[in-house]
This record gives sequence, C-alpha cells and structure tokens, in this order.
Amino acid sequence: MKSARIKERELIIKLHKEKRSTYEISSILGISQTKASFWVRRYKKTGNLENLPRSGRPTPLTKDELESIRSQIKSRMLEPKKSGISSKEVLEIIKHKTKRKYTLRHTQRLLHKMGLSLITPRVSHIRKDEKAQHKFREEFKKNSSRNMWVIQS
Repeated sequence: MKSARIKERELIIKLHKEKRSTYEISSILGISQTKASFWVRRYKKTGNLENLPRSGRPTPLTKDELESIRSQIKSRMLEPKKSGISSKEVLEIIKHKTKRKYTLRHTQRLLHKMGLSLITPRVSHIRKDEKAQHKFREEFKKNSSRNMWVIQS
C-alpha cells in the first residue's frame, strides 16, 4: 500500500506531465511551490519518488550492551518506592557500564532506541477539587458538539 506522501508525489508528477507549471501544481494541491519543483527535479534526475536513505553515525554500543543497559534500567525502576528513573541516572549507568561519556540528549535518544519513553511528571495543585473538575467536565461535554476526552489508540 502506498503512503500518502508517495501518492502526493505521483500526483505532482502527473500534473507536471500534463504541462502544468509548479505554481499551478502548488495551488491545486495546496502545497508550496518549492516542494512541487523539488519533486519534479528529483523525478527528472532519478526517476524515483522514494525517500533517499539518510546517513547517520551509528552508535558504538552493541546490541548486547544496549540490552544489558536496558535490563539494568528496568531492574532499577522495579525497586520499591521508585516510580521511574531520570535521564541523569541513566547517563551514569551508561558511563559506568561502557566507560563512555554521553550527553543528556544522546542518552534520551538511546532510551528511545531501547523502546523506553520519557514521561514528564505533572505537579498537582494542592487545592485541586476533584468534584469541581468532574462537574466542569460534565458541563463541558453537554455544551460541546464534539468529544474532547477521547483516547487515541
């Protein structure tokens, strides 16, 4: 199944083959003129509408090292009276385990690569009134034409 991006690119090329200018294509499809001209040029040059592979420096950590770090993080999170683990704590685990120094941002990327997600705790106000919140939600739902409290899956 083709993605929407590929279909849009095919439509750009189809309109270009119909002798439409990139300005016309951009106004018809509701995209920028630079995007239309980029894909026309790319298609003329390569004959392909797929994304090119992106380069990037691979992590020096092996899969075994990443798995070892992940299991250590999970065991640390399962300790009693521990609700989670901070990025700085993970940074220290990685530093101790691999003898390499990483930035905080890179640590977060590694956590994402390991399948863990960053959850930022939200503070709760001391005067929070559950009954007032519930009443507001019910009134809001009655007056709203669409449901705002849907969980996306």
